Amino acid sequence: MADFQIISDSSCDLSKEIIERYHIDLVPYLVTFDGVTYYKDGVDITLDEFYAQLQKKGIFPKTSLPPIQDYVDKFKIYLEKGMDVLCVCLTSKFSGSYQSAINAANILLEDFPERKIRVIDSCLVTYLQGLLVCDIAEYKNDGKTIDEICDIVDIYKNDCGIFVTVDSLNHLQNGGRIGKASALAGSLLNIKPIISFEDGELHAYSKVRGRKKALHEVVDISYDKLEGKFDDYRIIALHNCCEEDGQEIDVYMTERGMPSLGLGYVGITISVHIGPSAAAVVFLRKRPAV
Repeated sequence: MADFQIISDSSCDLSKEIIERYHIDLVPYLVTFDGVTYYKDGVDITLDEFYAQLQKKGIFPKTSLPPIQDYVDKFKIYLEKGMDVLCVCLTSKFSGSYQSAINAANILLEDFPERKIRVIDSCLVTYLQGLLVCDIAEYKNDGKTIDEICDIVDIYKNDCGIFVTVDSLNHLQNGGRIGKASALAGSLLNIKPIISFEDGELHAYSKVRGRKKALHEVVDISYDKLEGKFDDYRIIALHNCCEEDGQEIDVYMTERGMPSLGLGYVGITISVHIGPSAAAVVFLRKRPAV
């Protein structure tokens, strides 16, 4: 059985410590603030540096998916060592990263026909994608083959949920996800949207008045979705640029009896779309013991 390398695009939002622990390699997304200069996520720009720019008034960054050549270059490192490759990508409904990786695999298999390259559409975003990558690493440590792992994660990767709120509607309006009139009305009336992640895409779920109520609402919705099944899921509070709000969610989850894995962060790829001050509850079914 050939050894294989686990690779993910950088939208998985895993910490450096976890990446090193599981020997995961990353292909970075690119981010720009002026439409001209692009920075590789985690290579040319840190998350703190990105957050500092994101919070500036009138700054609306954009991301660009990893080009095919970046995947070719990354995969080739391991193929030349006689290793196979298992790559996990951001949901294909949100980005073309998955297709870039598929195209790179098809190019390389002409020169490495004896090797195996499997590319997984995670159907997930941010830390949930990261959890799936960690699951894959655990299955590898358990001795599962690359094909066995792909079959296993396909069973449960869609059993997940994200409920997120933002303090400002400016980035959602700039990205075309809500109209200008809705953004203006939301600002005037202190309306905070609740956004859900379903079927690989972000959707408007509901709206409430007031930030603290919105923070509690994402917990209450998640509680109702998971009531009686808390032990079957990993549940995490996430934030960007608003650690205190993330902690408010985490504390309220504990008060409601929801087990939490703690506080995580929303990285560059998703933060570009929803803007700063995002706070969320995310959950993913625990990996099956097979």
